[in-house]
Amino acid sequence: MEQALTAAEDARDEAMRMARESDRLQALLIDRDREVARLRAEAEQREAISRMLLSQVETTVRDRHFRDASTAEELQVALEELEVTNAALAQANEELEKKIVERTAAIRASETKYRLLFEAMDEGFLLGDVLFDEADRPVDIRFLEANPSATRLMRQDVVGRRLREIDPSFEPHWYEVFGRAARAGKATRAELCAKPLRAWFDFCVFKVGDADDRRVAIVFKDVTERKRIEDALKRFNATLEERIAERTRERDHLWELSEDLLVYADYDGRLLRISPSWSRLLGHEHAALLARPYSEIIHPEDIGLVRAALDELRDRRRPMRLKCRILAADGSWRWIAWVLSPDPDGCHLHGVGRDITAEEAARAALHNAEEQLHQAQKMEAVGQLTGGVAHDFNNLLMAVLGNLDLLRKHLATDPKAKRLISGAMQGAQRGATLTQRLLAFARRQDLQTQPVALGALLDDMRNLLERSVGPRIVVRLKVPAALPPALVDPNQLELAILNLAVNARDAMPEGGTLTFDVTEAAGTAAGGRASGPFLRLSVQDTGMGMDADTLARAVEPFFSTKGVGKGTGLGLSMVHGLAVQSGGAFRLSSAPGRGTLAELWLPVAATPAEAAEPTMDPAVDPAVDPAVEPVVEAAPATILVVDDDALIAMSTVDMLTDLGHTVLEANAGPLALDVLRGNQDIDLLVTDYAMPDMTGAELACEAHRIRPDLPVLLVTGYADLPDGAIIDVPRLAKPYTQQQLAMAVAKLLAG
Repeated sequence: MEQALTAAEDARDEAMRMARESDRLQALLIDRDREVARLRAEAEQREAISRMLLSQVETTVRDRHFRDASTAEELQVALEELEVTNAALAQANEELEKKIVERTAAIRASETKYRLLFEAMDEGFLLGDVLFDEADRPVDIRFLEANPSATRLMRQDVVGRRLREIDPSFEPHWYEVFGRAARAGKATRAELCAKPLRAWFDFCVFKVGDADDRRVAIVFKDVTERKRIEDALKRFNATLEERIAERTRERDHLWELSEDLLVYADYDGRLLRISPSWSRLLGHEHAALLARPYSEIIHPEDIGLVRAALDELRDRRRPMRLKCRILAADGSWRWIAWVLSPDPDGCHLHGVGRDITAEEAARAALHNAEEQLHQAQKMEAVGQLTGGVAHDFNNLLMAVLGNLDLLRKHLATDPKAKRLISGAMQGAQRGATLTQRLLAFARRQDLQTQPVALGALLDDMRNLLERSVGPRIVVRLKVPAALPPALVDPNQLELAILNLAVNARDAMPEGGTLTFDVTEAAGTAAGGRASGPFLRLSVQDTGMGMDADTLARAVEPFFSTKGVGKGTGLGLSMVHGLAVQSGGAFRLSSAPGRGTLAELWLPVAATPAEAAEPTMDPAVDPAVDPAVEPVVEAAPATILVVDDDALIAMSTVDMLTDLGHTVLEANAGPLALDVLRGNQDIDLLVTDYAMPDMTGAELACEAHRIRPDLPVLLVTGYADLPDGAIIDVPRLAKPYTQQQLAMAVAKLLAG
């Protein structure tokens, strides 16, 4: 369409230029004719004057001669005057002829210039006489002159020929145009189609010559291409409105059906036009959205960002992107990603918004998952470090407790020494409890899992819980009947429940309610990766609660909000470790002023609690108080003790020797195997688990290959046995007392 308009403008300009050239040529031709006529008239006038003067002189001389011929002298004077007059007339005629020659040369030069213009001009030029019939109607034209362009445009030489002779099919209106110009003497402009030539001509016809002449000059140009473009443009304009209407219908159709939010608005906060998708997505009425400023439906946290973006859009006048939250009718917030474009008027903008709420939720979930993974990795690293420290600390406590136990026996008659040794042993026992909590957090404690009825366990602990939290706190138990048992270590679970109760008590200094609730849950454990059926033990208090920062660090070891000396910061860490090591999960939720909810997810046991058998004999239970029961005596035996730590080995050897046994020592697994391959009688193998080159479990396997009936006691600070290791070997947890060692040895020697 733009090309057609440009071509039409060019054609119009060319037609105007041709008209100006034709008018100039017409004026030049008229001036030439007028100048020639004026010169001819002037020459004729001068010649008439000369003849008149000569006649007057001759008459005067004749009159004088005949009237008064008195003397010959007067006649001679008259003749001389006549000669002078004739000479003057001859000079005047000579000057006149000279002027005529000069003017004729000028006319010829002008004609040469006109001829060059005539020959070189792009427009066709024809000179012809219009022929009329008896009724003075133009019926034909005879061409007298034609320039090369006219011959080219007419496609033949037309000089000396009539138009009807050239082609009789030219329509009568051609002759009417020629005749009108020949009669009226006014230039006539027209655009006519020459059907015989299959071309359109734009021409100007004007009269030349005298008033009685019917001669005309024709300046014309081929405008066929321009007419074709104009016709195409007319056809285009004729269908333009229909096409615009069709495009408008298509645009409106897309506007109506678009799932994206389409908007036309101003920078002052008004929505001027919105698509129906606004109502479909947000639930607001169409009219209500247009009646309120759009700042009212933008999230307060995003309004500053939106205003800054609109200011930038208005100033820079370039499309831009942004995202913000928009209020829905149900009160929820929808994330919308916008593409905004300024309107050329500088006062309005266009926008397309896409709902990305699901993508933002997925992104937030991914971020939370990454944070949880980071936290899990951090806790795992801390657990690895804590477990290693606790294991080494257990070895140290083993030496301390063992030696104190032996020392107490030898100083039993000294009350002061007995009191001092008892205090030292209590301190060591507290250290052992601390290491157990550290091992629980590191998930390296020696768990003896079995099916446990949580309802019965909570009922048995009710009195202990009530005494622990005090009279100002009400303890409530919500345990449905017929719950399946949980697979967990009951002793560690009781300790975890007691820790949660004590934490709740400290969070409710003015009293409150502590609720224990047990429910069944399926799927994936909250905050963990384990899946399957679970029992969820919830502990809810009505205390002061925790803020987000405190909640994020609550299960970190040694983190505590209590005063100095009022807590170790390992209670929740131990609960978390127990849950994860048991195959479940631990979750905390809290808010300031709303209390705290602790959820302990435990896997469901496959067998009923009534049918379960304990996995550890009471004789190997590290909880037995050596001060209450006497040391178990067993028949003397030969025992091989294997430990890479000389301090631990010395303590164990001294306790066994004190019990009356013969003890052989080896500080590595390969050395112990060498002893077993010998002929020495050995009744029992006591080995540490964590040793370089060969672990205690590997040593037990090799020992059974050499002596299949040899009993083995595995001593360990934690139960972090690799996959495939022996699990049916009796174990004794560090640190242990002489009584605990004696009970384990007696059980194994008894067979």
